[in-house]
Amino acid sequence: MEELYNDRLQKIEKQLRKAFPSKITFEWVKTAAGQKDPLGKLEEYDAFCEPGRELLNRGGKRWRPVLMQLSCEIVGGKDSALPLTPLVEFPHNGSLVIDDIEDKSEWRRGEKAVHLIYGDDFAINAGNLLYFMPTSLIDNSDLTDSQKLLLYKYYSENLRRLHLGQGFDILWHNSSIIPDPAEYEQMCRFKTGSLARLAAQAGVIAGGGSPETAELLGEVCENMGVGFQILDDIKNLTTGNPGKGRGDDIVEGKKSLPVIYHLKNNPTNTSKLETLFKSAKEKGFEYAADEINEAIDLISSSGALDEAKKRAQELLDASTKTISDNFKQSEASKLIIYMLQNFVK
Repeated sequence: MEELYNDRLQKIEKQLRKAFPSKITFEWVKTAAGQKDPLGKLEEYDAFCEPGRELLNRGGKRWRPVLMQLSCEIVGGKDSALPLTPLVEFPHNGSLVIDDIEDKSEWRRGEKAVHLIYGDDFAINAGNLLYFMPTSLIDNSDLTDSQKLLLYKYYSENLRRLHLGQGFDILWHNSSIIPDPAEYEQMCRFKTGSLARLAAQAGVIAGGGSPETAELLGEVCENMGVGFQILDDIKNLTTGNPGKGRGDDIVEGKKSLPVIYHLKNNPTNTSKLETLFKSAKEKGFEYAADEINEAIDLISSSGALDEAKKRAQELLDASTKTISDNFKQSEASKLIIYMLQNFVK
């Protein structure tokens, strides 16, 4: 399965590089801007595009564009979705650039956060550009007008959902609000599930599938995104996520699902955790090891990590069952199930 996954990943990397080349050309500018003879020096375009390209070039699992390609294949569309795969990878990277500014994060994918290299102004502009840049791929595709309209509908709706989810996340970690588990999952459906949902919807439509199939597979993949986010929350408090520090969610004040479960079962610990979170934030990640470790030990002691892992598995198992029940067995369906069983955000 891993070899089959990597085959698709290599094709997708080529599409990402084509859509955002290492050096900007006037042909690229014409496509992006819809202008016959754009003015400006190419090196200037390169300068303000570089922050977005910097993060994209650091890699990542790219599971969203792979999911989009597999969603196309599962309805018989073969490689029809490949040229459109930046539709889900570019806005994901854009959201990471903006998220790191909002959270005052110092690291991303093992290196300095983009805004610390290029400054907030360039980083914000590049992050926003990554939200809008890939829509030109819809305009220039060979899809029918009705297919293009559906893609724009799905794209716009899911980008709105992405920002609604981020809004909740910011609100919660900047306040004393403790969401309940259902509210947290709704936030995840918006923030993490939206681009997984878009991947499925766009892949199905690009492959010639029906809107009904797009909605069904979109829901499956939204659940996948929520499950992956919860597993990501757990990993942050155990081994640490690749390219980020163990427990940096504590420093950022994130009300992740293990934290919510712990406080639901141990409400008397609320003030204690609030104090640890506040102190960790004031000290910064580099100097807050004691607060981070104490908070993690407290959360772990209640079984909250196991409870969160169980919930993530329920979501991923439900998605696996829906794939098995509604789609005939194929290489694409097997690979989606492989992703459900093996991948973390």
